[in-house]
Amino acid sequence: MSGTKVKKVVEVENYTDPDAFTIFQIIKNTVVRLKDKTAIILWSSFILLTLWGMKGDCQVFYKIFGDDLAERLFPGVVWRAQLLSFIIGFILLVVIPCLIIKFRFKEKLSDYGLGLPKGKTNIKLSVIAFFVTLLIALPLFYFGSQDAAMQAEYPLFGKSNITTWSGFVVYELVYFVFFIIIEFIFRGYLLFGLYGIKDIQVIDRVKGWKGPLVFGLYAVLIQMLAYTMWHVTKPVPEYIGALVWGVAVAAVALKIRSIWPIILVHWVLNVFIDSVIWLR
Repeated sequence: MSGTKVKKVVEVENYTDPDAFTIFQIIKNTVVRLKDKTAIILWSSFILLTLWGMKGDCQVFYKIFGDDLAERLFPGVVWRAQLLSFIIGFILLVVIPCLIIKFRFKEKLSDYGLGLPKGKTNIKLSVIAFFVTLLIALPLFYFGSQDAAMQAEYPLFGKSNITTWSGFVVYELVYFVFFIIIEFIFRGYLLFGLYGIKDIQVIDRVKGWKGPLVFGLYAVLIQMLAYTMWHVTKPVPEYIGALVWGVAVAAVALKIRSIWPIILVHWVLNVFIDSVIWLR
């Protein structure tokens, strides 16, 4: 028997049929035993996103601290609900993952897309990607602004809360934080975290192609699925667009090794649609 055949026999003998596990064992193994980097990234991402809520509505925090939480914290801010959402989202989906990266994984934040593009090639690609994305997306965002559901959704602060240009500008500047949150948790933490997982970092008998990476480009699909599901309660044009955006910008991020150009273009596009709808 050849060495390859012997190896296959050994693998079969050591393989435990999942059907042999009880339901309790499956749950226990999933919750307790999956303590590797892959599991930490997946568990923490989905738990933190759940705490933030669909569309970042922070319903868990309102249930705990009262429906008037935002009003108590920011009584003089007309868009206080959005401000609270940005602050909670930044802590949950940026600060906590960064702490995990630094102190649990002991890795550099730049490995998760938080560094600026390096080298002439990547800088050039970043500029090209920024303007090409604007060129393609601006018309789509404009047509999206004509949709009644989009007009009801945006701007997030509501149509009657801000009535001056100065108030609008201040809100849109703070709004930038929202896109740091969104792009980092999906394109930074999930994408870069899972893309670089090595065989030695995962538990025994994890199925996948043998080689330096377990996830590789499948990480693009994983973060895209999570990103699209987070948009499930959004208007249809945005929900469908999330699927395309999730794949396209993930490819750009992996190529230039940075999420900052994506954060910037995402913010500019949303400021544009806010402006069109608000002025109307």
